[in-house]
Amino acid sequence: MAWIFDEEVLAVVAAIVIVASVFAVVQAINAGRVAEPFSELGLLGPNKKIADYPREVVAGSQFQLYSYVGNHEGKTMFYKILVKAGNRTTLVNETTPLNVEPFMTVYTVLQHNSSIIIPLNITLYTPMENVRLVFEMWAYNETLDSFTYYGRWNQLWLNVTKPPVPVKVAPKTQNISSSIESRLVEAYISIRRAEDSGGNVTGMVSMLNNAVYYAGKGEYARVEELVNQIISLEPKISSAGQEFRRMQLYYTIALAAVVAGVGLASFLYLRHGIWLIWSNFYGSWKIIPLDIQSIGSGSFEKKVKELFKSKNSSIISVKDVISLGDRLEYERWSVAREVFRWVKGKLVRLEDPSPPKTFTGYLFSKHNLSFPTTLTILALTVATIYITPSTVTTYLRYVLGSLFVLFIPGYSLIEALYPREGDLTPLERLALSIGLSLALVPLVGLILNYTPWGIRLDPIVVSLSALTVSLTLTASYRKFTLLKLKVYANAG
Repeated sequence: MAWIFDEEVLAVVAAIVIVASVFAVVQAINAGRVAEPFSELGLLGPNKKIADYPREVVAGSQFQLYSYVGNHEGKTMFYKILVKAGNRTTLVNETTPLNVEPFMTVYTVLQHNSSIIIPLNITLYTPMENVRLVFEMWAYNETLDSFTYYGRWNQLWLNVTKPPVPVKVAPKTQNISSSIESRLVEAYISIRRAEDSGGNVTGMVSMLNNAVYYAGKGEYARVEELVNQIISLEPKISSAGQEFRRMQLYYTIALAAVVAGVGLASFLYLRHGIWLIWSNFYGSWKIIPLDIQSIGSGSFEKKVKELFKSKNSSIISVKDVISLGDRLEYERWSVAREVFRWVKGKLVRLEDPSPPKTFTGYLFSKHNLSFPTTLTILALTVATIYITPSTVTTYLRYVLGSLFVLFIPGYSLIEALYPREGDLTPLERLALSIGLSLALVPLVGLILNYTPWGIRLDPIVVSLSALTVSLTLTASYRKFTLLKLKVYANAG
């Protein structure tokens, strides 16, 4: 993985980090805002699928459909689904609702980024052909203080046949009265005020949906009790929300200061410290000269040439060159950087005095840092996915998840395809790792779509982890084979 120390690669990585940081700050500033709010309305068949819709029903007999409702409005919404029966001459579109009285009304309250599938037990009483069953979405408009048509609608064409024998007619659905609806709206407005104050209104929304359920059953006393509870909770939830926003502001300022401090300290240290880490890591490795006369003509370079002439070059190590720099009062990091540049320019090469002799020993050796590094990233990513979320783990999940999806799969494939470090330039290796990740991950999702597990979190995590580990093991084995050939060649 020495290619990571390449200055061009470090510059590109720094640019990516800067862009990602700006994006993260913008996302944090715009948290909770929705650029393009929208709501969803769908009609599902008896098996909760977009299929198997009935084409013919018996008059007076109940049949079941399902309505899918999704909220992506950036706030809690109070929806009303009206079910109407029309024919070919009736008009309905995105701006004009069907001019027919609904025979069924369904209410639901949804928070942002949530959805629900509502069962609809429908009965049509009059036999006729080509019935146009229309499902309209209405939403409570706080400005107009009323439910308004939201432009979402579905329809189902079917025939209603006369029963061959008398059937027990299902009771007609009783819609909620306007007075009860007003009380539900009053509770919803309390929820919205608490939500605007930053409060967590999940419990209040659950209580309001329970009130809707009891209203449909005619248990109005229970509805009143729940509505009063919701209204009484508003001051407490609003106060807690305001306090949370205040603490969140303080926390954000403190976190920004810490990140800025850590970033500055990391820059000041890493610009020199990264070369010290590299020199310590490879300190015992021998330096084998390839074109020692081309390393330069400065005072330090001259001393290095004298060192190689005065000693057996097979016993000179990275540590010896660093010590020479110390004696000449050169900065250690600058000497280590020069040695790295010599290796990159193929003026010298580094050789492990005791290379691993087995594949198992090679896996976790200095020759194969990519394998333990990849395993560590995978383990930390999985841990942040499944442990209890917190502020710290959430940010870690962003970073590790980005590596897990956008870099590691492609990097593993590139390492398997091009195990020699000289096969690709460092910048090519970085660019191809990102590009191939963007190609591999959708391909894994496409394959999962045709399996019983589907495109869900657990199958995706397992599949990407297994793919990455397999490719990394393949790359490690190919590198180990090349290492053995190099050792044999040097021994010969």
